[in-house]
Amino acid sequence: MLEWAWQLHEEGRLLELADPEMGEFPEEEVLRYMKVAFFCTQAAANRRPKMSQVLDMLSRNIRLNEKQLTAPGFFNSSGSLSGPSGKKSFSETTTSRMSSVPDTITQVTPR
Repeated sequence: MLEWAWQLHEEGRLLELADPEMGEFPEEEVLRYMKVAFFCTQAAANRRPKMSQVLDMLSRNIRLNEKQLTAPGFFNSSGSLSGPSGKKSFSETTTSRMSSVPDTITQVTPR
């Protein structure tokens, strides 16, 4: 979905991502939320905003610097992070392999 959203953004058709069943909605606000999501999914971790910055971007009417927005990172079928061109965004010296530790779920039960 992220890849599709980025493609729509590049084509200037980002609002097509919104569910047509919603009817009317504040278009500028929805576009802003989608762009904030792009900032949060940048391929390079140092380009992603801190949660306090995300909160400010969503709750206050501050100007987003969209010129700093680059393509988000995507996971390919091998589990490594890549950009929209399919090239790995990690250097060859950095391990891009995902953890081999299986996912676990912790269930909290009351005393």
